[in-house]
Amino acid sequence: MFDKSWPVVVAHRGASSSHAENTLEAFDGAVDVGADVVELDVRLTADEVPVVMHDAVLSRTTDGSGWLHERTLEELRHLDASGGRGPRTRVPTLRETLQALRGRIGVNLELKNMPGEPSFDSPLERVAVQSVALVEELDMGKDVLLSSFNWLTIERVRDLSPSLATGFLTIAGIDPEASLVYAASKGHGFVLPQAEALMGTGESFVRSAHARGVRVGTWTVDRAEDVQLLFEMGVDAVATNNPEMAVAIRDRFRAVRGSAQD
Repeated sequence: MFDKSWPVVVAHRGASSSHAENTLEAFDGAVDVGADVVELDVRLTADEVPVVMHDAVLSRTTDGSGWLHERTLEELRHLDASGGRGPRTRVPTLRETLQALRGRIGVNLELKNMPGEPSFDSPLERVAVQSVALVEELDMGKDVLLSSFNWLTIERVRDLSPSLATGFLTIAGIDPEASLVYAASKGHGFVLPQAEALMGTGESFVRSAHARGVRVGTWTVDRAEDVQLLFEMGVDAVATNNPEMAVAIRDRFRAVRGSAQD
């Protein structure tokens, strides 16, 4: 991920406009269309196995119901995560996913541990502990970014393994400048504000971040004109549900920039 040319296209939950989100099929789809990075969400099962799922509950993306953290991996294995968008498929474990993607594409792990959810466990941060251990076991540190909306989670990652890249996610209601000050002060390599907030800041925010040694990514952008604008602003990474569209814009942008620099 970090040896690639910038800017990069991040496939949000995989190629989720054409495949069931957060499935191995969606991640393969992102690779197939030329995305640079896949973004995926990590939660823990009742038996503390890291699995790939966005929601704390099962009903939106599987044929199950109830809280994910109350189900064991064996119980999850019986659920269908296809959402009716193809053949039956399973909720993948993080191990399965990383092994499938290793050497093929960068990976952004969004670690889910949010206040208000019954699985919230700060300051233990078990999802961070388990995810870091797995990334290190598979020797994928150079290809992985670990991010979270919970600053306690990414600080735990840095405590466990300071060499791993970390990013601070924020919603539109949080001032990007404030998130940048925090990220830079804690050594996080990325600040990841929601696109609606970022597009209101102009190029000055991106320049300020780069001057502090922090890269800028944003989410989730599905209009071609917005992807183009963000690349022109100097944003380093754009997350989208439609990576095929964004890859075409990325390639044109890189070609034009390369010609201008010749």
